[in-house]
Amino acid sequence: MTVADALFVDLGEGFEIKHGDRAGQIKYTRQPRARFECVRCGYASPTVTGPPAVRDFVANEPTDHRAVCPAIHTTNQQGAHAA
Repeated sequence: MTVADALFVDLGEGFEIKHGDRAGQIKYTRQPRARFECVRCGYASPTVTGPPAVRDFVANEPTDHRAVCPAIHTTNQQGAHAA
């Protein structure tokens, strides 16, 4: 098996607020962060920070990159059009 890409996620550090109007929310002492690296083409994304940004990044970045990765789209293709 070969590693083709990697998604790094740091969930941060914090604690849940237990009382008051903010009960259930997380107070972060270190914000969550994430980054993505493609071993095929050498792409390294910028690091994103913050819960909403990390959530959206993790949900979309790997798929979005695979759709445009030059290393995936320039490999030898076998099939009807192969020379």
